[in-house]
Amino acid sequence: MSTGRDRSSRNGIRRNALNKLAALSAQTSAGDVDGEDISRLCSLSRRGKGKDANGAVNGERSAIATSSVPMSVKELEVLVALCRAAPLLQTTKDAEDLLHQLGPYVPEAYRQRLGPSPVQQYLPPWETLGFDLTSAVLAVGLNHPSLRAQALACIDYTIEELTKAAAKTAWAASEDDESSSQSLLERSLPAIQLTVSLLGLLRAVSKYIQVWTADQRLSIIQKIRYLLSEKLMVSIEGALSAVRNAHGHSHALKEWKRWTRRYAARGTPLGAMLLQQAFMSVVEESVVLLLSGSEPLSSSKLLNTLMQRQPLVERSSLVYGDQMLEELTDIIIEEMDLLEADADYLQVSSAWQQRLALEVKASSLRSYLCCSLINESIADDELLISWFDSITSDPVQMADEGLAQTVLKSMVVLSRTSSATALSFSRTMPRILVQGRLPAQTAAVAGEALARVVQRLSQDMVISTLYHLGNVLSSSATAEGSNGTTSFLDGAGSINGSTTPYASQQALGSQLSLVISDEEQTTEVYGAVVQAIVSIAAAYNDPKITALVLSMLVQKVGRISPAVDARIIVETATLGISGGPNTLRSLARLYARIANESTAKRDNVILNGVTDARMRLAAWIPKDSPLYETYLTHLLELIVSSGDTTGEKAVDVALASKMIAQLFRPLAVLVAKHTEYPPNFEDKEQVMQLSRDAWFNIIVHGFLLNSASSREHAEDIEVLARHSLPVVDEDRVDMPESGIDLNSVLRRGSSGHRTVEMKNTLISALPHAESDMKGLSHPDCVFLNAALLVCTARARSGDCTTILSYFLENKVKTTNMGNVMLAIAQKSVDEYLDRAVSGQRQAFAAPQVALQLVSFFEGACHRISKVQHAAVAAADRMIGQIPSALSQKSSLFALLELLSLLWKSCLDAETDEYESKATYASAKGRVTIQISDDVYYRQSTLTNFHKRCRSWVSKAIDVAPMDVKSLLQAYLEDYEDDGAYGHIALGRSFAVEMGAMIPSTDQRLSSLDTQRGLGVNTSSDFIAQYTTRQEYRHGDNSVMPEEEWALVDYNGTTRAAAPIVPRATDSEQAIRLAALARRLRQHEAISYEEIRDTLRDAAGVLSKGSSDRTPLISDLVGIPFLLFTKQSINLGISLWLGIVKENPSLESRVLVEIAAGWETSIRHKKGFFSSAFHHPDPFFVREEFAPSKWDVISRRQQATNSLIGPHLRITHVLASHFSASRLLAPSVEHVYGRLMRITMLAMKDTVNQPLAREVHFQIVLLALKVLRYSTHMGSAARWRLKDAILSAGLAWFTTPPRWSYGSNRLQLKAEVKVLSDVAAMLKTLSSIASQPTRSLPPLHQKHELLDKLLAHEIGRLDVWINPLSDPSRSILPSTHIGPVSDTDFSHLLRTAWNEDPRIVVQLATRFSNSETLVSQIRAYVLRQPERVVGDADALYVLLGSSLPHDVKTQLKYLLYWAPINPMAAVTYFMPAYGNHPLIIQYAVRALESHSTDVTFFYVPQIVQTLRYDALGYVERYIIETATFSQLFAHQIIWNMKANAYKDEESTEPDPVKPVLDRVMDALIASFSTEDKGFYEREFDFFGKVTGISGTLKPFIKSPKPEKKQKIEEELRKIPVEVGVYLPSNPDGVVIGVDRKSGKPLQSHAKAPFMATFRIRKDEVSPDAIVESQAQNGGIHKPRTYEVWQSAIFKVGDDCRQDVLALQMIACFRGIFNSVGLDVYVFPYRVTATAPGCGVIDVLPNSISRDMLGREAVNGLYEYFISKYGHEDSIRFQEARSNFIKSMAAYSIISFLLQFKDRHNGNIMVDDAGHVLHIDFGFCFDVVPGGVKFERAPFKLTPEMVAVMGGSKDSQSFKIFEELCVKAFLASRQYVEQLAHIVMTMLDSGLPCFKPQTMKHFRERFVLEKSEREAADFVRHIVHVSERSYSTGVYDYFQLLTNGIPY
Repeated sequence: MSTGRDRSSRNGIRRNALNKLAALSAQTSAGDVDGEDISRLCSLSRRGKGKDANGAVNGERSAIATSSVPMSVKELEVLVALCRAAPLLQTTKDAEDLLHQLGPYVPEAYRQRLGPSPVQQYLPPWETLGFDLTSAVLAVGLNHPSLRAQALACIDYTIEELTKAAAKTAWAASEDDESSSQSLLERSLPAIQLTVSLLGLLRAVSKYIQVWTADQRLSIIQKIRYLLSEKLMVSIEGALSAVRNAHGHSHALKEWKRWTRRYAARGTPLGAMLLQQAFMSVVEESVVLLLSGSEPLSSSKLLNTLMQRQPLVERSSLVYGDQMLEELTDIIIEEMDLLEADADYLQVSSAWQQRLALEVKASSLRSYLCCSLINESIADDELLISWFDSITSDPVQMADEGLAQTVLKSMVVLSRTSSATALSFSRTMPRILVQGRLPAQTAAVAGEALARVVQRLSQDMVISTLYHLGNVLSSSATAEGSNGTTSFLDGAGSINGSTTPYASQQALGSQLSLVISDEEQTTEVYGAVVQAIVSIAAAYNDPKITALVLSMLVQKVGRISPAVDARIIVETATLGISGGPNTLRSLARLYARIANESTAKRDNVILNGVTDARMRLAAWIPKDSPLYETYLTHLLELIVSSGDTTGEKAVDVALASKMIAQLFRPLAVLVAKHTEYPPNFEDKEQVMQLSRDAWFNIIVHGFLLNSASSREHAEDIEVLARHSLPVVDEDRVDMPESGIDLNSVLRRGSSGHRTVEMKNTLISALPHAESDMKGLSHPDCVFLNAALLVCTARARSGDCTTILSYFLENKVKTTNMGNVMLAIAQKSVDEYLDRAVSGQRQAFAAPQVALQLVSFFEGACHRISKVQHAAVAAADRMIGQIPSALSQKSSLFALLELLSLLWKSCLDAETDEYESKATYASAKGRVTIQISDDVYYRQSTLTNFHKRCRSWVSKAIDVAPMDVKSLLQAYLEDYEDDGAYGHIALGRSFAVEMGAMIPSTDQRLSSLDTQRGLGVNTSSDFIAQYTTRQEYRHGDNSVMPEEEWALVDYNGTTRAAAPIVPRATDSEQAIRLAALARRLRQHEAISYEEIRDTLRDAAGVLSKGSSDRTPLISDLVGIPFLLFTKQSINLGISLWLGIVKENPSLESRVLVEIAAGWETSIRHKKGFFSSAFHHPDPFFVREEFAPSKWDVISRRQQATNSLIGPHLRITHVLASHFSASRLLAPSVEHVYGRLMRITMLAMKDTVNQPLAREVHFQIVLLALKVLRYSTHMGSAARWRLKDAILSAGLAWFTTPPRWSYGSNRLQLKAEVKVLSDVAAMLKTLSSIASQPTRSLPPLHQKHELLDKLLAHEIGRLDVWINPLSDPSRSILPSTHIGPVSDTDFSHLLRTAWNEDPRIVVQLATRFSNSETLVSQIRAYVLRQPERVVGDADALYVLLGSSLPHDVKTQLKYLLYWAPINPMAAVTYFMPAYGNHPLIIQYAVRALESHSTDVTFFYVPQIVQTLRYDALGYVERYIIETATFSQLFAHQIIWNMKANAYKDEESTEPDPVKPVLDRVMDALIASFSTEDKGFYEREFDFFGKVTGISGTLKPFIKSPKPEKKQKIEEELRKIPVEVGVYLPSNPDGVVIGVDRKSGKPLQSHAKAPFMATFRIRKDEVSPDAIVESQAQNGGIHKPRTYEVWQSAIFKVGDDCRQDVLALQMIACFRGIFNSVGLDVYVFPYRVTATAPGCGVIDVLPNSISRDMLGREAVNGLYEYFISKYGHEDSIRFQEARSNFIKSMAAYSIISFLLQFKDRHNGNIMVDDAGHVLHIDFGFCFDVVPGGVKFERAPFKLTPEMVAVMGGSKDSQSFKIFEELCVKAFLASRQYVEQLAHIVMTMLDSGLPCFKPQTMKHFRERFVLEKSEREAADFVRHIVHVSERSYSTGVYDYFQLLTNGIPY
């Protein structure tokens, strides 16, 4: 037997192989040239067979019939494989060949002789042959239309042959009863063999019926019908009977007996009925095709499709003939008649034959139904209905599920044709349902069918049907003694306490009755009725019907039997899904009520029904359904409410526990499905809160860890824990109040013994933490037990990481609960590891353990120390037990990426020291961490984590060294350089370090004796393997032609290796490179990947071989220079260096090309040599009334680095290469010498941005190296080069001194370092050109000048980088010469003047406090003014603050002098300059040279100069400028109106009023018609808005609601004209008014109010501005956006002083931006529009400190804690950072402008934590009441210090001090420009000005002090302000006088 099984197995394998081979041949033959795959497969059957092989396989008809030659098993398998590959053939040629091969077999398959076979066939092979051969031929005909006729002809011929054979086959019993079995078999075989072959053919025809046309299908059906004659059927049955009853022992007879038994075992007994079934299948498929139309129909799903199809029949797409349909209908009717007549050959003798007959009947019914739907006049539906009636009245036929369901579904389909039919069936189907005694599945279909039928009827009929069915449930109610009510219902008998929605609808009486035979059957019928009722409601989908059904069914509960009650409860769950959220809630509440009562009564039947119903809802409600949240919320609410009582009623804890336990399973099923799709909750907060409270209540009711109740439901609890969020309230983790103390559920069941019980549970589970549990309260115990249960259960289910979130809870962080939680964490990890080590569940496999590690690694980097502690402990335990978890990519990559992220966070503290980034993420490691802003904490976290990582990875390497090291190499491979020079990725460094480690498990290497601490490791092997991986990862697997490669075989012989992919030739590479370069020059968009790959390929060619490939070098070097980006240059450098080192012969050529590319960048002014990227003076650009925008500064910083980065990177490379190769050849030195001379000459016109300082002096340093180490350079050449170098170095000092830009401390350190290196290198070269020669003067003074300037620059930068004079932070080099004074430059002025007069002019800026030096400089300017006319700053030196007496002839040069800033130009209109025509003309020209957007800011100052405009130049400028800008004209008019009077009531005219009136009239008269219209619209609109104050004055003493109503009434009257705007927002257009926004403001005698407007603005993206400047000035379209802007309209208050103060703040904002200082101010807009009138923009999202005090907040620090969370929270740290930045800026501004009256009502705090100052009525030299209460330099209260760290030594307070110092230092440089703004306003009559105002203003800048002394001065005023007693006194005074809290 085993041998037979083995042989059968081998044959099966061969058969499968042949099938796959044939399929592959068919699918791939389309690409074959010869197309011989199929033919070669056919030949398999003939190899080795000789003349006995079947000669027809190749398609050649021989004289011998194919069937006469016995077919071997192998040939049969090949033939079958070919047949099954036929549908896959791709080409018509192959299909034609196969058809030619198979054609001869098809007609003779039924009589094919078979050779002997050692393997038993499961079924007769003739059926397989008939099916496979016919299918193959028809598949070819279907897929290849050109062969269709040939294929169909083959089938026609086959049917003809079969018909002939059937006519000859007539079996009859032998007269000789003793006939042998052999003769019996010979007489029976033809009929039986024909039967099975015909069966296969019919199955194939049914499958491919679509091959024929409709008429052809009818023809083929008729032929088959003729074939299946009664004579044949009788012969078949007789033959089969004879075989079954024979007693012979021949092999053939035994085979046929076995085959007939197997047919019977399959449920398809062989015989005439089986043929009839196959025939009707052909008929059904044919009819279905007629009905399909445009949408294909499947016969297997025919009825289901027709029940839903819309429309039912597509008449327009039907193609049929009446005759054809009549023929088909007749065939179907004849078949039904035969079945009904019970013909002899169709008589059934077994259950299987009976079932087969019923299947034939079902097929006939479906076929006739289709005919009826196509044409009812041909296929009368009355006949069909009569068949339905006959079948439904026969219990035997209805017991067959297939036939019964066909009848029921067909009735549904037929009901769709007419309402009358539907009405008839609606009366019939209930009877079938009740009296038909249907099986359960059929009954369910009957109910669904009834629902679909009734769905099409009127609502009244639906209700009537429901009442009919409902009465069935009431038929035995009285017998059971029911009183008509149930304890599950309320008094009204409904689930909601309301009456039936159709109470007026009376029961119509029932025509149905239920004959009770046995209880079980009755229960089934009742269940079917209930199911039908529910199905009707679900199908009708009407809320009222649903309510009616629910009410009806609920009323039946308790009236029949518990089993029926349970069935009602279960079935109504369907309505919960179909009825919507309200129905679901009502039903769920009903279930809860029933469960409650049944639990109390211990009625398990009902309880099981409720559980099943809940389970149905849980399983059926999809996760994306709105019902999901409804049901989940309900279940959670049930758990939370269980056992809760608000009265004094005692709680039955045991009962409540049972109620809770019942909910576990439904809840587990609900939450556990489709976990890959998270639900979308509308109220996520509520669900999370309910989830937490549910767990707490579960604990309260005794479901503790390891309790009996928990063990009973352990599986469900694990599921719930797995899909639950932690029970910690994450929304409150950073808040001061603990979520534990605020949760009322935690206090339930509070009693002494319950608390002790919970403590004991904790102690038993966590014995090591017993000492920490002594002081735990009851809520603490409940919380900890909940955490213990959830975390343990979750760990048992495969996740132990959520424990970390519990350490965020406030009490866990600050009390002994933290130690208990650590013990819980340890236990949950241990539980997890116990299961993981056992290795019995996939959830604990190594990849899943690795994912757990990832979470713990993230926790080890957390901002909370306790989270770190818990995570590290967990990771230690996990790696200690399963070190191989680190040999997974997910865990190891995460660890390495976290190292890099932590390093990056520490680096960011240097590169952006005032902007603390909190969140760091890595897509590669799939990790995200949040880091504290404490730099020391970051550094310690990195140190500790790095130490742990070393230990962890070492353990993993000891266990799996090769795997871990392979992953480390993979990590190193998967990396793309981001282009940052010197970029450090700590993860990569760590990977290299650990890859070199010797594992302790390596017995050989670990046994090596250490050689005196040499540190031997495996780094060489690690790097070698990495290199090999890189070769096959990036290589092209090509073989160079000049390289001899060989492969060694196993036998040791060698053979040449053929190249896998031929490499492109050198010429082809050159062509590709040239084409790429051409496309780039044509500005074609090309992806970086294409450029990179092309350059890499070219570099590979150049790196290998010895042939000359220099033509490639030009483009290989030139293309990166053509792009000239950081990315392209970095790529180029890596390739160039590789080429030079791999092929040294190309070194000089590559260097020459690089030098050429550098020179090209100079000529084309690219990068560092760009002339388009300027760093303008802040007073030369447009000032904005807007908040500070650090992102704009950051983007400009990034754009600058991108611009100058390529030259910096190339400079580093050239410096390195020169040092390495300077002694190689004179040619190298010559290249560098030429390159440096050209570069030095171009250094006078480069990017002047502060960030360019490093690259500027790096290039100078490179030139100095070339000068020093050149050995072939003559003395004259050395002199010229040194002179050029000194000039290049001095070129940096031709512009005003600059601080740094941004907050990159490392950048500043690098700048100081390179300056120091230049200074040191200069000292070594001091002897060169120090002495004069005959033709060349000495350079020692020029040398000294540069040296002094470098020293001064280093000193300034040291102050900037170390503003607090911290010795540990000083970066001054040891060789620094110390402070440089003005006297050091006196003897060098002539040298500087001769070199570049701009250097001399800027020395006056560097030493502005030195009168001696300034006078010397001015003397040079006086003597040769023509040399400085291009320098606007020189004019300040020449003229000073008034017209000097010694300036006369020099003024003529003003005609050519470069324009000064607009504000300085305005001052030249002042009397101090004597109205000199040349000066005034220059001032006008300077103003006109600036954009109106720039001068617009200085409108108040320009108007003031009209006082001195004796020559009319100012008036002319105003009128001419107004023609270009109407906005400028409007602002001028408003300002002139505001300055026309001295008082607020417009009673005292200002002396300048006549001039203002004249200019105003002239200005208005100059308007064009269009401009005049715009002017009138704007001033009319604004006049109406401000006029509201006038209408409000009579209501001043009225209540606020009345005043608000009046404002809103007036706002509704104001139309919004096109183009109008608010004066305070000239850059936006008003498009709407919030008519309900009017708000009266507090005032004793005035009527200010606030209103809100919709404004549309245009904004140019800051990125676009920066990029356009970086790319030589591109133009970007503005982006339009809309905002709501609130504004205050004042009447009777002079706003001009606020205008001036905010103007000054805006100027400071510009100054801070110019140095990239990360501070914050918000100069909001205030516009004075008339005497005592103005518009004030409202600061958005802010609240005054006064209001905070009125809201009972104790202090500012407490406010920050309550709003943003604890100090360790990210939100608090971000808010504190914002507070510090704004405090620093406003503190310095407040000091310099002397803002007073700084009570808490004038200090605001916005939502982001910024502090803002408002109301500047007291500034400069005026104080409230004339008494100087506020003696502190600025307001710095203890509460402000508390927010900034609480002490002067805190990191935050030091940052505040640093920013104050830097803000002050940045402002000092612009004291004169700031003074100009104030100076022009002195005669305006503002009360803030006194005679000494300007003197005091300048004094506050301490200009006499050096930068270091100024920094110390700022620190002094900070400390004075912090200790000031007067600040508190003034706040107390304001509390007493004005009630302003503090």
